[in-house]
Amino acid sequence: MLLYESHHFDFISNYDSTNLNFPSHLHRCFELIFVVGGEMDVMIEQKNFHLHTGQYLLILPNEIHSIATVSQSRAKICIFSPDYVTTFQSMIENRSLENPVFDLSVQAKMLVSKTLFKDDFNLLEQKASLYLLLAELMAQTTLIKTEKKDSALLHTLLTYIQEHFTEPITLQSIAVKLGYSYNYLSKYFNAHVKTSFTEFLNDTRISYGCHLLRTTEKNITEIAYLCGYENIRSFNRNFIKKTLCTPKEYRHTLPGLLVGQQPIHNKNPERN
Repeated sequence: MLLYESHHFDFISNYDSTNLNFPSHLHRCFELIFVVGGEMDVMIEQKNFHLHTGQYLLILPNEIHSIATVSQSRAKICIFSPDYVTTFQSMIENRSLENPVFDLSVQAKMLVSKTLFKDDFNLLEQKASLYLLLAELMAQTTLIKTEKKDSALLHTLLTYIQEHFTEPITLQSIAVKLGYSYNYLSKYFNAHVKTSFTEFLNDTRISYGCHLLRTTEKNITEIAYLCGYENIRSFNRNFIKKTLCTPKEYRHTLPGLLVGQQPIHNKNPERN
């Protein structure tokens, strides 16, 4: 399952997490992870990085990533817009980090702990902290060239799907709407999202269906139509494929027991 977090845009947001497990997702912002205690694994573009207590990791914009805790972990997460670090954003265009895991000097740790991972902040202090942190990161790794990504198109495409997945949309109709050829958009989607349009659309619809099953008393047929399916059979078939249970079984099972059932983002200030 791959989900797109379209709500991260032009700001800094902070989360505290305990035993965090997040399925594959992406967003247009940087994501900084600091492991306060324990260990966690972060998969970035099919490469796994193991984090220990005290280590930091930086995920670049539009990189597909997931997070897993095997035993236990406590972490602080700071998600910030590329607009906050425009110089660094220019440096990493069409590039990725050879190793996104890094440590901070004592001086940097003091500044970061004072200014980042906080909701009451001074924006200038936070930007200064970010640039200092990025400078220390780049002293410990190198940039490697990657396939060019049209980030603007990626954001437009995935945001459009998030806003219209409850409608009878197709990649062909989206191509016409956005002014691209179907063949180009199909190849682009498969290359950059690492899954087919149909698979992504079904993942999004079933994730929404799980949300409605947990938070409303609407019947399953009504939920199927609200998710964008034309019939209950298609909804049931895709639901079982993604959650390994029927919608009825899901509704009577405590959330969190089945892999893939929780939506990626949470409007609660804590990711846990």
